[in-house]
Amino acid sequence: MSDQVERRPVAVSDIAVLLGVSINTVNAWRKRAAGAKQVEPFPPAVGKVAGADYWWDDDVLAWARRTGRVKG
Repeated sequence: MSDQVERRPVAVSDIAVLLGVSINTVNAWRKRAAGAKQVEPFPPAVGKVAGADYWWDDDVLAWARRTGRVKG
């Protein structure tokens, strides 16, 4: 038996639901942190599907916890 947790790919809309924010907020995090040195940047997309970026859910959740955007 494996203890490995399955990673789920998530799009911007999925991230918004996952973190309880709007799509505009997710897009603002992506833009604002892209060149900022004072904040941890939003994780880079791991790929594209039909031209849309996607991320791994656990990477986004870890980033959100580290940056205080989600508790727990």
